[in-house]
This record gives sequence, C-alpha cells and structure tokens, in this order.
Amino acid sequence: MRRMRSFLAILVATMAAAGASAQPVFTESGGAVLNGLSLSARSASLADIDNDGDLDVFFQGSSGARQLLRNNVHGTGSFTFTNISSSLASGLGDSWSAAWGDYDGNGFVDVFVGQTNSGASGDVLSNSGGGFTNPSTAVGLNDPGFHQNVAWADMNNDRRLDLVIGMEGPERHEIYLQGADGHFTPVGAAAGFQESWGTKAYGMAIGDTDGDGDLDVYISTCRSGGNIPNNFYENQLAQTCTLSFIDIANSNGTQNLENSYDAEFVDFDDDGKLDLFMVGADQRPTRIFRNDGNNKFTDVAQILGHDLLSNVGGDLNGGKAIDYDNDGDLDLFMHDNLNINGSNQARKLYRNDGNWNFNDVTVQAGVASTNEGAYDSVWGDLDLDGDQDLIAPTAGGIPERVFLSNAATNGNHWLYLQLGGSRDNTSAIGATVYATINAGTPTERTLRREANTNAGTFNQSDLPVHFGLGDATLIDELRIVWPDGRTQWLHDVAVDQYLPLQYGDLDGDGDVDATDLSGWQGNFGLNGDSDADGDGDSDGADYLAWQRAKGLSAIAASSAASAQVPEPAASSLVVAALGVLLAARRLPR
Repeated sequence: MRRMRSFLAILVATMAAAGASAQPVFTESGGAVLNGLSLSARSASLADIDNDGDLDVFFQGSSGARQLLRNNVHGTGSFTFTNISSSLASGLGDSWSAAWGDYDGNGFVDVFVGQTNSGASGDVLSNSGGGFTNPSTAVGLNDPGFHQNVAWADMNNDRRLDLVIGMEGPERHEIYLQGADGHFTPVGAAAGFQESWGTKAYGMAIGDTDGDGDLDVYISTCRSGGNIPNNFYENQLAQTCTLSFIDIANSNGTQNLENSYDAEFVDFDDDGKLDLFMVGADQRPTRIFRNDGNNKFTDVAQILGHDLLSNVGGDLNGGKAIDYDNDGDLDLFMHDNLNINGSNQARKLYRNDGNWNFNDVTVQAGVASTNEGAYDSVWGDLDLDGDQDLIAPTAGGIPERVFLSNAATNGNHWLYLQLGGSRDNTSAIGATVYATINAGTPTERTLRREANTNAGTFNQSDLPVHFGLGDATLIDELRIVWPDGRTQWLHDVAVDQYLPLQYGDLDGDGDVDATDLSGWQGNFGLNGDSDADGDGDSDGADYLAWQRAKGLSAIAASSAASAQVPEPAASSLVVAALGVLLAARRLPR
C-alpha cells in the first residue's frame, strides 16, 4: 500500500487510539443545536451560502422537509442555526438531492435542487446574497425527471461550471454544458453519457481517475428484483478535444452487478491516484477498487483475501470516505436503512488503520443507534474547531441528529483549505490538493484530497478541503492543482488552521490585488514569491492566473500592467501574456 510506517510510529498511533477510545469521539447534540427539529429528511447538504466563513445546512425531502438553516457560529461564537427557508424561491417540488456551486460568478453559491417523480422539473436557485430566485427556465436547467445525484463540475474544460445528473430511470443520465452566455445545453446523448436502458443512479463519483486532465464519471446502481450493470464513463476530451465518453466498467475491473449505493473517487493509499469507494446495498458487499494506473482497478477484497467489511448490514445506503480522527487515513461511514431484528446500527463507522483494514468503531465513537434508518448524511466542521462533525437525517418522526466531534483535541493536527477560484468558478470546484508531511522521514506521505460537490449519495460535503495530518506539525509542501490545470506550491505551511487561498493570489496573502502584480513585475523572469505555478520563474503563466482572478480581459489586463511596468519589461509582458493565452490549455494532473 504505502510505505510501511516505523515500529515507533505504529506504537504511538496505537497508544493514541487506545487513549481516544476511552471516551466517545462524538456527542449527539441535535436537540441543542437544531432545537429538536424533526423533518424525516432524505438528505442534507452543506455550503457557506452567505460567505461568513461557516457551513450552513440544507435539508432535502418532501416539501415540508426542505429547510435551509443558517449557521451563526462565525462572528457570534453562538453555535446555533436560524431557519431562513423563507428566502428560498417558492413552488419547489419534493427533492432528494442538491448541489451547490456559483454557476453565475456573482460570488455567492447557487444550488440546483433535484426533483423526485412528483412530475416537477429540477430547479436552479440563484443566490444574490440576500435571497434566492428561480431562473431555471431562462437558463435551460428546468430538467424533468427524477434526479438521484446532481453535481457541478467543469466537464469540457472551458472553466465554466456544468451540471451532471444521475437519473432514477426510466430517464437517462444528463450533462448540461454552460455556454458563455450562461445558458445550459443538454449533451448527454451526443456525448455518450447515457445507457441504453433506464437505471437507478444511487451513487455518482466524479474525478480525473487517469490523470489526463479531464473528469471521468462512475455511476453505481440499485434496483429491486434484479441487478443491473454500473457505468464507468471515461472522458475522451483529452484524447479527442471533444467531450465524449466510453463506458469501460466491463474492462477496467470496476463492474459490480450487485446492488450498490454511494460511489466516490478518493485516494486511500497515498499513491496520488483516485481509488473507487462503493457502498453495498441489500446485504451486498461494500467495495474499494484500488487504482492501479491507466484506469485499471483491483478489488481490494482480492488483495486482502476476504471481504472489505465483516458486516454487510441490512441495507447500506449513503456513505462517505472521511478522516474522522484527523490521523491522515480516510475512514468509512455509511447508513443502514434496514433494521434486522433490531440489531443493526442505523449508522456505521469504520476506522482505517492505513493498510486496507477497516475496523468497526460505531459504538466506541459514539454514533451508534438502532431504529433510525435514513438514506444519507453530511460531514463538515460545523463549529469551526478543526474536525469533522456529522449531520444525520432520520426517518419516522425522530429528530434530526447532529454529532459534534472532539477529534480536534486528540493530539492529531489538521488543515482546512478555503479555496477561492476564478470568476467562472469562485469555489474552485474540481481543484485537487496534495499535502506532503513528515518529509525525509520513514513516515513521509503525500495526501490527496478533492474539492468536489458530490460526496455520498444525495449530499454535498467536500468544501472546504479537509486534511487530517496525524502527528505532523508542519506541511512541508502544499500543491494545489487549480480547476484549469495550473499548479501552485506553498511550503512550510502551518497546521491547525483555516487557510484561505485565492486563485491568482501570487503572494499568498489572501487577496488578489496590486501587490500580486507588483511582485510579479519585480520577479519577471526570476524565481520569487509570484512564481505561482512553481516552474522556477515568474512569467506569463503566473500573470495569466492573476488577470483571470481579477476578471480582466487579456487585452485590458495587459494594457493595465504595461502602464505600470518599466521598459523593456512592459513589451515582454504583453507578448508573454498573449502568448500564454493562445497556448493555454488544461494540463494533466
């Protein structure tokens, strides 16, 4: 798997785990935090809708279960939620899914609300910062159908957010590409992103699994009375310069003919490649497929010689790969919606020991309960203390659960990276971040995390980007691959902090401003703080990142910069910037 840790490191980790097990990691606090709110919600999503620095929550379900709650912790110190559902547009139907992303570039995250089979169309709600309007018909996103999974992603590498939908069936999956005018066009059929039969997309993973610079998609399916194939849609954009897909699930080792729910691309073994996590439904095995390179995968059960998890449960549903204890390893969480003989836990948590072994810590961690079956949960740092908290919707009139974590006090370190993208994608959705820790020691490792909007079955919880860092007291290198493929390096990054990083922020001070341009000018052709892409000099590529972040056209930005740069650098600047513009393309990760 990864380089074996030294005996001392294992001993220390074992002792820490033993100490942590003395008290539960989580405390159920739904009554205090949500005032006993009971919605029978289907799912929940997290997003900072008002740009105040904390995560707000959006519950999904029937119309009565759809509730938008504003988190008050940032700025007030009061960890409470205020119901602001009245700010939503009216006329929304029943919904299971939602995805947040700033598609219109106004600096506030918007939301696409997927619909069920109630006959209503999907709705995109535009966030003005003071409320939401519904421009779905005007922008072309009034999609009919049953939207099981929805996600924002740049599928054709034009730097604009597109919308990907996994359907319930008999409707077919769909991709809506956003044009320069802000209008969306369905291209799923033309791009080969549709199966020949109706399917139930209960999980959807999006990520660049082959490292060629475009996003691939995996669809996991579940159908009562008969199993149907899953789909691994390999994006051919890098090869053909056209958005098109081929389904390689039958040939790359990821086909699963047994019912499954959640699907997610994450890097479990720190080799820099995205593996595939898939939750087994209807008492079928949960699986991890290890990425062996070139989009070939191996079922980890074959490596272990036994099933990944010892207990298949009753009917495992929404899941998530999360680092709940901040040790740097991705653990597994899932729901069990079917209570067999009153013995199944409604929630299951498995701790990763770093060697493909996942141990059931549901009871010890404090998330155990029976008879609270639900479909999906959402993870995020609700109280801003540096760990991962859990919101678990429930069924049957039981109040929604909020499990607050105390993992930030277990001695392990952490980082939350708050990425700010360009004006076309202000949340930097699609960015990949690598953190190298303990460099030059036997425990050196490089962690990979994604900035995604699909995480689980129906929910969203991967922003801001979270790193558990174990005993590392410094991040030796932080490498950010922005959504357009450009790479930025930071070195000797402090741990235990929320770190804002803006695309085009060449000096790393959190703002894109004149000092970035001045630094770039002073270091033009030299290595310096404004070398955003880490290629050894400050050149047109770094400048291009700055001007995109500022929202300037190439000509306007070049003219503005030329007026401030002494000759002969000014003429070199214009030539370099325009040259980079002409040659700019998304780079492989």
